[in-house]
Amino acid sequence: MFEHYSPKHRERLKALLEQPDWQETLANVDLERAKAETLTPPSPPSQLTGAAQYLLQSNSERVKQLLGEGVTDEEKLLDAFSDWGTALSGDERFPILFLGLVLTLDCSFDPVRCLYCNQAWLPKRMELDDWKAVIEEVANPIPPYIYLTGGEPLLLGEGVWGDDGLVAFAVRLGCAVNINTNAELITPEVALKLVKSGLARIHISLDSHEPQIQAKIFRSPKRVERVLMGIFNLQIARELLGVRHPQIHINCVLTNLNLGQFPEFLRFLLSVREAHPENPFYGDFAFHLIPVGGAENENLRPNAEQWRKFYTETWAEAEKVWREYQESIGIPSSERKSLVEWVPFANPFLRVNHRGGLDNYCEQAAKGIYWATALTKRCYVAPTQAFILPDGAQHWCGAHAIRRPKPLGNVRESGVRENIRRNIARLKELPNEFCFNCAGATCAINQSVERILRDHIKAMKATISVAS
Repeated sequence: MFEHYSPKHRERLKALLEQPDWQETLANVDLERAKAETLTPPSPPSQLTGAAQYLLQSNSERVKQLLGEGVTDEEKLLDAFSDWGTALSGDERFPILFLGLVLTLDCSFDPVRCLYCNQAWLPKRMELDDWKAVIEEVANPIPPYIYLTGGEPLLLGEGVWGDDGLVAFAVRLGCAVNINTNAELITPEVALKLVKSGLARIHISLDSHEPQIQAKIFRSPKRVERVLMGIFNLQIARELLGVRHPQIHINCVLTNLNLGQFPEFLRFLLSVREAHPENPFYGDFAFHLIPVGGAENENLRPNAEQWRKFYTETWAEAEKVWREYQESIGIPSSERKSLVEWVPFANPFLRVNHRGGLDNYCEQAAKGIYWATALTKRCYVAPTQAFILPDGAQHWCGAHAIRRPKPLGNVRESGVRENIRRNIARLKELPNEFCFNCAGATCAINQSVERILRDHIKAMKATISVAS
């Protein structure tokens, strides 16, 4: 067992498997039956191209008409291509490609939360059947990528990971599911159930390989051990059930406590990563670097010079660690990738195009503004997303769900698509002040959609030019 792990981590996992927690769990589990009943994670829809494809399908005729009338201004043609009001005028079931569900804003770390946690609490009014109704509505015609988060979503217990929990329910409808968690509650039983449910990916919050620093962030040394045990329990469960899901991703919040030590943190992540020779670039232990947010975290925010050093010197050191790792697991030099090629979404500066260059970005980052220089003039993707809070309030996206402007509606009173249609005129307000710390993924998707639409406009104009 555990043949694709480093020798040191292999022995660690074997030792954990012999501990009473695992042995007592296995005494009550029919592994062969569990293997047979394990669901396979569906493939998610393309987030980078999905919205563009729908707009091209819906609005191409209007753009052709404008070109035929002699309109050649690219911005006017882009306006027509990105007109969601027209795109949704005749389609009852337009695709929702991403569904974010904030299941609870309670946390297993309560009442003393992580050092940087600034979530504003809301009461939980959505019941399990309410969440299932939302998932069932959006799963047709294209099952979305579903993101279960909190607070701590695993507080819902079997409602999330049980045989009839949200994960298995969504997977059976064709949805790829991710959970965002601190991993503290992932016992051997929960680990086996999460794997069995067909969970595609799990994002686990971890910021440092240094126990003292992580304990300061978690505000408890015992939590560090419990979180690591949760991660290792998942690895054991995957091995026992003979599958490679869920992919484990790490959410690392960048602060002035851990910014400079990222290369060694990466070395730690790689040391516990499973490395299959047939797919060495599998996304296990890919990482998401999240700049610390919130005005109340100003004391944790790196200054401009610290950010500049991170994106130049520190990142170069991390690339060296990654090169050494590739060599250590036997990847031929001709097949090796850069860190950005392996994890293109990891680096907040490199994952998107920022106006003004690195120096300007670092000055903005020192003020807690991380994505304003990457915003497109329009938000192309919002109508293909929905983010829902524990009270049922629906927002365009995760950034709005955090800042909480006026919601689009409440899914306890009206459907997800109905709420989007009713507010489609408000799309022209975006981006606005609630978008300055838009999720990096959303910025990347919007930039991708805009490139696709602009390229299509150029191709259409070229075709007309040749024809004339």
